[in-house]
Amino acid sequence: MRACLVIAALAAACAAKGPPSSAAPGPSAEPPAPAPSAAAPGPGAEPPADGKTRFVFVLPGPGSQRTDRESFVLGLDITMTEGKKVIATEKSGEGKRMVRHTTVLANDGRAVTKKKVRYEELVEVSKKGEREQRVPSPLTGKTYVIALVQGKVVYSDEGGKPVSEFEGEALAKDNKDFGKPPQFASFVPNRPLAPGEKFTPPKEALADMFGGGKSYGDVEFTFAGAEERAGKKVGRFDFTMTITDERQGAVTTIRSKGAVLIAVQSGWPLELAMGGQVSISAPGDKPQRRVNGSGVLEMKLAAEYR
Repeated sequence: MRACLVIAALAAACAAKGPPSSAAPGPSAEPPAPAPSAAAPGPGAEPPADGKTRFVFVLPGPGSQRTDRESFVLGLDITMTEGKKVIATEKSGEGKRMVRHTTVLANDGRAVTKKKVRYEELVEVSKKGEREQRVPSPLTGKTYVIALVQGKVVYSDEGGKPVSEFEGEALAKDNKDFGKPPQFASFVPNRPLAPGEKFTPPKEALADMFGGGKSYGDVEFTFAGAEERAGKKVGRFDFTMTITDERQGAVTTIRSKGAVLIAVQSGWPLELAMGGQVSISAPGDKPQRRVNGSGVLEMKLAAEYR
């Protein structure tokens, strides 16, 4: 059904954004002496005497390594009606798993401009009724170099040869934020935060994190406070948010809640856990028909740094 394509597109956009989650082991030690980012909000990561916490944003330096683990699951119950009559019902689902290893090769003081990426695993899963199809990515098991050259993103294999068009499209889809400043530098307020403090990130920051072309409502982020993880201080942000996507006459709404962990002294994302209730409404294959659906999604991402 066309509505399944709409929700899959929105879900994929959300899954491709944002920081990593508790699906993986806790973060290890951060790389030494990373280069400061132009977006750094000011001096010192030590909490002021009033107990507030200030986040400092820095770029990972050359040689820094990061492992990302991502999982995404969406399940839907779809109903097609014509007037008040039910024409068809269907259970549908989408999923994704990824393990990706990144080594930073260069940055320009503003963003990472060259990196090596190895895809240990990248597979997408679709389900209709009892039928499940697993589609491994052409990137699985391969290593690539991604570089910003004269303002253009260039993809090559480990030996420096150009990649196929198919691989290039897959790499572009998975590396949409390459060459951009750290997302959270514009997301986190540029001031010391007190535990329990609530705020709403700028719309541009939400679009960078969860995808553009959508509307964001009932957005509330709460700084829960700072805590220790593997000897490092991290800040936890709890959030609730409604994402609405309208395209091709269909409306998809995700009412979500979750939590994000960010390293206080670098601004690097460590974990994201997000769950939500999904509803869809779309035109059917005939003028009098309508497709409606509801379901749940769960997204988890996590990063380890070396």
